[in-house]
Amino acid sequence: MMQLTIPFIISQIIMIIAMGFDFLSLQFKKREYTFLCLIVSASLISAHYFLLNKIVAGVIVFFSVLRFITCYFTTNKKYLYIFLILNTLVLIFRYAEIYDLIVYAGLFVFIIGNFQKDNKLMRKLMMVGTFTIMIYNLIIFSPMGVVVEGSFLISNFIGYYRHYIRKSKKKDISISEL
Repeated sequence: MMQLTIPFIISQIIMIIAMGFDFLSLQFKKREYTFLCLIVSASLISAHYFLLNKIVAGVIVFFSVLRFITCYFTTNKKYLYIFLILNTLVLIFRYAEIYDLIVYAGLFVFIIGNFQKDNKLMRKLMMVGTFTIMIYNLIIFSPMGVVVEGSFLISNFIGYYRHYIRKSKKKDISISEL
């Protein structure tokens, strides 16, 4: 049973703040704005994991901050491989529990999504990665981690609908009216 320690409570408060930036991030269609919000959010989420003594998750998410800064400027695939290798090295050298594999897998998919030029594909891959990380937070008992990832997933669905599905329906209607 998880004890309500000061680090645990602070970690959950940090996640509430991160949730705002996460939710906001995927409401933008322009990827630069998305990544600015994700830089702030990932910084907070990394601190959350460190407070919970989940070192692998904390370091991997810290590298996410660097990845989001990189993605702000480029989708060059050489950086994709650098970040995949960095996360793999963190897992190899800091592996502590079987759950580390879950956060690693989720972020592996998330990283691949971040370096996609196609915004639709980026969002789809981020949905898969987010769902996996949500499961990780459920397993390690981070209630706000689950809520934040769930909120991020919902935000991604809303943004995807607003930017791609609804616009597609409007085009179909205007074409059929001709």
